[in-house]
Amino acid sequence: MTKHLLIAASLLVVAAGTAPAWAGWGCAYDSSAGVGRVWAAETEEEARDQTMHNCTVRNFKRCRIIGCASNVDSKEDADRLWSRTPGIKYERCGGPGEKKCI
Repeated sequence: MTKHLLIAASLLVVAAGTAPAWAGWGCAYDSSAGVGRVWAAETEEEARDQTMHNCTVRNFKRCRIIGCASNVDSKEDADRLWSRTPGIKYERCGGPGEKKCI
């Protein structure tokens, strides 16, 4: 009996140790003001919603999502997938502790 419990406990430890790491979702939009990106969203739907919100809240024109992908956990990951528009300064806005979007 003890041997069976030990084997079962060992299998649980191995299974827990092989769980996949969390990976965020990211999307990018194109607009009248250039390209913007979102990263580290929990789901693709959340990434899409945040992406369109970030574009439309700034009153940009012609907002459209140009791509979404999983494993986009950082700005650097987003940079590798979607190039930023040269000459555009990117600032976060509208979130907790961030300036208001205009």
